[in-house]
Amino acid sequence: MSHRFRLSGEKRQRHLDAIAKRLPEHLARLSWSAETLKQERQEKLRSLLRHAVEKSPWHTERLTGIEIETFTEADLTSLPIMTKADVMENWDQIVTDNRLTLEGANNHITRKLRDPDAPYYYLDDYEIFATGGSTGSRGVFIWGWEEFIEIACSTFRYQMRDEPTETLTGDRLLAVVEAGETVHGSPFVFSVSPDPDTRVDWFPASTPMKELIAQLNAAQPTQINGFSSAVQELAIEAVAGNLKISPHRVTSNSEPLLPEARAAAKKAWGVDINNMWGCVEVGLIGVECDAHQGMHMTDDMVICEFVDHDNQPTDDPDKIDKILATSLFGTSLPMIRYEVSDIAITGKELCSCGSVFPLIEEVRGRADDAFIYDGDIKIHPLVFRTPLGQHPHIEEYQIQQTKTGAVISVVCAGIVDQMLLKSDIETALIALGMSAPEIIVNFVEAVQRHKETGKLRRFIPV
Repeated sequence: MSHRFRLSGEKRQRHLDAIAKRLPEHLARLSWSAETLKQERQEKLRSLLRHAVEKSPWHTERLTGIEIETFTEADLTSLPIMTKADVMENWDQIVTDNRLTLEGANNHITRKLRDPDAPYYYLDDYEIFATGGSTGSRGVFIWGWEEFIEIACSTFRYQMRDEPTETLTGDRLLAVVEAGETVHGSPFVFSVSPDPDTRVDWFPASTPMKELIAQLNAAQPTQINGFSSAVQELAIEAVAGNLKISPHRVTSNSEPLLPEARAAAKKAWGVDINNMWGCVEVGLIGVECDAHQGMHMTDDMVICEFVDHDNQPTDDPDKIDKILATSLFGTSLPMIRYEVSDIAITGKELCSCGSVFPLIEEVRGRADDAFIYDGDIKIHPLVFRTPLGQHPHIEEYQIQQTKTGAVISVVCAGIVDQMLLKSDIETALIALGMSAPEIIVNFVEAVQRHKETGKLRRFIPV
């Protein structure tokens, strides 16, 4: 069943009230000039560095010798890169509140997993999250009271601008189809609405599809906010006539949004998906407004460096391998040049909505989604996505790399030529240097989601 009002209580309500109070200030930022944005980034960067040096023993040593009062964005390249391994190995020395320990954070996470009703605030003000379980590289991260307010405001300020509360009428219900446990950040941030009269109901994405359809048909949400793959699956069920809802706004996050997902939502409900991109480590990095020309980068809150495999700056879409993110508002566990393996492509033009916040055209996936075969042959996910995503009867898929190729699980809504699909992919792999690739295509009723997070990992490397 869904977890209605599970994220509730007096403290949660105070947090929501604080978000509502700050949202108008965030709304005003969307009208900033380019010069104002630049000045704010500069001021916040120096403030972050000052705080990190004063409060974090790890950063104190790492940032030794820098001149904070004259430091600029251009100087970031002089600083070392920060990885998830760095965080987990030095957690207690990175945090800026000496009451925080990794052991205490892990104990808090364990309590929440064992008891869904356990308090989810830690040491009164903090929210603790575990992430990365589906990739095999676990991380533990924190949001302080103020940090969560900033993350939530950056998430919903474009919606507040484009869909003013005074224009809304009737009953409003936001269905949040996200992770099923409070050890993950998505239920916290996406169970927020800029409209105080919108009710919020939480539906774990791991809920069996028939059950989820029944719940949503009974609830009749007017908005959906969910994992990108979950939104796609729901749209397919709506087109098939099983899901009978009429949301006026659909928002996706946490996974790459595929073109076929956008097409499915448009066909099902006549709406364009508003996509979001970010991570629990640094918050929201990109948010799509109702102009639907890309995702606006949260340049007032996060500095992103787009780099190649060798960590050299590049704006070549074919060479971008990752981003190095610096969270300007993250003071509890400062993230300074933190490595994020998402492959994001920047836009060349500004959005027609008038905001000077630059655009991200697309997020192609994660660098670690690529499959590496013998001979150092690197196969980008697009090699698989192109034939799979273009077939009209393929609704969902998951690809498990093997030593000589891949096993592909496919959910179909009609006849698919198994041998032709296999041949198309093998031919593409041969063209990229593989000598005798072996592709196995299995038709299944459903692909497997990560048990704990509810996310769908489409590309699973050896």
